[in-house]
Amino acid sequence: MKPSKLFLLSLLVFAAGSLFAQNGRQAIVSPELTADAVTFRLPAHYATQVSLQASWIRGAQPMTKGENGVWSITVPRPVPELYTYTFLVDGVSVLDPANIIVQRDVSRFSNAFIVDGDYADLYKEATHRGNVEHVWYYSATNDMNRRMTVYTPYGYDPKNKKTKYPVLYLLHGGGGDEDAWSVLGRAVQILDNLIEQGKAVPMLVVMPNGNPTQYGSPELQIPVKTDIKQYPSGFDNYDSMVADIVPFIESHYNVIKKREARAVAGLSMGGGQSFYIGLRNVDVFANIGIFSSGLLGGTGAGQAAFDPEAQMPGLVSNPAKYNKLDLFYISCGEQDNRITGTKEFVDTLNRLGYANVFYETYPGAHEWQVWRRSLSAFVQKVFK
Repeated sequence: MKPSKLFLLSLLVFAAGSLFAQNGRQAIVSPELTADAVTFRLPAHYATQVSLQASWIRGAQPMTKGENGVWSITVPRPVPELYTYTFLVDGVSVLDPANIIVQRDVSRFSNAFIVDGDYADLYKEATHRGNVEHVWYYSATNDMNRRMTVYTPYGYDPKNKKTKYPVLYLLHGGGGDEDAWSVLGRAVQILDNLIEQGKAVPMLVVMPNGNPTQYGSPELQIPVKTDIKQYPSGFDNYDSMVADIVPFIESHYNVIKKREARAVAGLSMGGGQSFYIGLRNVDVFANIGIFSSGLLGGTGAGQAAFDPEAQMPGLVSNPAKYNKLDLFYISCGEQDNRITGTKEFVDTLNRLGYANVFYETYPGAHEWQVWRRSLSAFVQKVFK
């Protein structure tokens, strides 16, 4: 097989960056943050056109070729957050060889950097850090050995059976996998920081793969399993959570085996899954979080408005059946087209007298800056 154009370009860019160091020239700094600007640089002497593709800027931004074939661009410093970017070199997406922070979003790769301040301070490494592991478990639901990511807080000792922890089961969105929350969502850093600051209860966070056909993330190159049970929808498709995952966690980790110490939450598709998992199992979960879910929002043209009674019989006609939650947290981005339907659902819950319903919105559309902030708020409220 011939090497891909992306591979060859990335190799050439890396080689160019290495030559600068080998020849004793000053190492290229990219990105370089100042008080009011960010500068990006890429050594690409061979290139005829280079531009910056940034998550916070609409459209590709042309870069200028300077000395020694180094292309650069300076843009205004964005507000505190975590941002991603790539370079477009003669039509091909290329990573920044000067930035070692690379994120994978399924099959897409990008560089990342943090602008300090406000929420973004939670995305940096804490002093006291928990552990993260990939765990394989057997799922009898579809006869599969599947992989999930498990976070244990600082101080967790598997040999200490006396100290037990609550558990947050955290689901990703459509197209994501078991790495999404720990990599793109900075869930590990958020929990480490908030626990260290005393703003969140020490807890385990279990991040499974919410795609029923996948054994694990696509990077494992394990073919999907096609002969699985049929599910009502892409939201109502995760009965494995209660049947397989909760029992596995409770038999392998020091956790509290009570509904008050269990929470299920997720973003987008995972939020819809949390709706069904949590409300169908109020005897198992006392806490539910739904972040930017299309189930509530109704995003398709001509799509019927969300009918809570039809999706969960009794939710409207018999509130006493479900009004048993310690926390029912719902959030959405202020520029997300799911926000109208989401707010209508929250209004319905409040009108029916549901307790402990919290609704918050954040600047942004259907994107990670909204979900990272949603998680930060949720873990400060849950298990209190």
